[in-house]
Amino acid sequence: MLILMTFTPYQEITMAHELDRRSDSTAATFSTRITPWHREGTILKHAPSLEEALDLGGLDFEVDVRPLYTRIHSAPDVSDFTYERAGDAFATVRTDRDAVLGIVSSRYQPLQNRDAFGVLEPLLDAGLASLETGGSLRGGRDVWMLVRFNVDSPIVQEVFADEVVPFGMISNNHAGQRKVVVQETPIRVVCANTLGAALRDRRRAVGVRHTASVEARTVEAARSLWKGLVERYDRVAQQYRALKQYHLDTALFRQLVLDVAAPIPAKLDKVGLTAREEAARQRVVARRSRMGELWGGGAGHSGDGSAWEAYNAVAQSVDHDAALWKVRDSRVGALLDGRLLELKDRVLNKLVASAEAASE
Repeated sequence: MLILMTFTPYQEITMAHELDRRSDSTAATFSTRITPWHREGTILKHAPSLEEALDLGGLDFEVDVRPLYTRIHSAPDVSDFTYERAGDAFATVRTDRDAVLGIVSSRYQPLQNRDAFGVLEPLLDAGLASLETGGSLRGGRDVWMLVRFNVDSPIVQEVFADEVVPFGMISNNHAGQRKVVVQETPIRVVCANTLGAALRDRRRAVGVRHTASVEARTVEAARSLWKGLVERYDRVAQQYRALKQYHLDTALFRQLVLDVAAPIPAKLDKVGLTAREEAARQRVVARRSRMGELWGGGAGHSGDGSAWEAYNAVAQSVDHDAALWKVRDSRVGALLDGRLLELKDRVLNKLVASAEAASE
């Protein structure tokens, strides 16, 4: 079975961070080995234990759900008032500060930080992952913890080195605004903006509602999502290496790339086209021409004619040549989980299948 994955190089986003503060006024975040761009929080030489991470990330607090009341004035003396329950409204409260984080209904079930991030403990104990970053944002409304998976397969190290790093993240919102999210991401989360960037990539993410059994369902989401991750990266590395070693001639490039990504419809491949049909044909021809240019001269390409550079020619054009690849709805959505992502995956599928067949 082919494993189709699109990787983003390891990255951090450099914008405002919205980090919470611990009781000693230090930023409520930690980072292992690497100093974040904002240079705040605690920088560690070695990965911490879960208990240390909860402390350094400002995550050692609990959240309570308390009923809300409305103050009712009794006329004519406005100083005389009573309190009445405000329907089905409840407040999530950070108990160490008595700070209201959000407004929720009676169905909301909080997931405490210790329970959410305790899901990671079996991975840490088994040596399959190590804690990388963690912290608290916006007064504790949003919290996260990130692990770096220890993929020590020789082929993964040979093909990817540190360019593609598999991270696992659990993020939680205590304000009733978002689900608990368990996901795999290539983005090293260190602040509000990197958290937002990671959350926008939902191709390998599971959201869990804050309702009954939220903890058990978070555990199951992590088990299901990360099961076999090390083996999957090993398989993907084999496929990517095969692409780099598989070289195409012009005919194969046309067959495996151009005719898959931008086929010329039969109704447009004839003489006597109308003006509208001719314009449509020229759009397809422009796409094919652009991908041909990028195959030999795209960013980072050596012009070796490999299937790897052929795939990247498609990815670079689809991602950056917006005028050539117009979509009716959101272009971002089409790139993340829609038609444009499917187009790139079809090309990758064809190239991997051909490369593997040639190596047999």
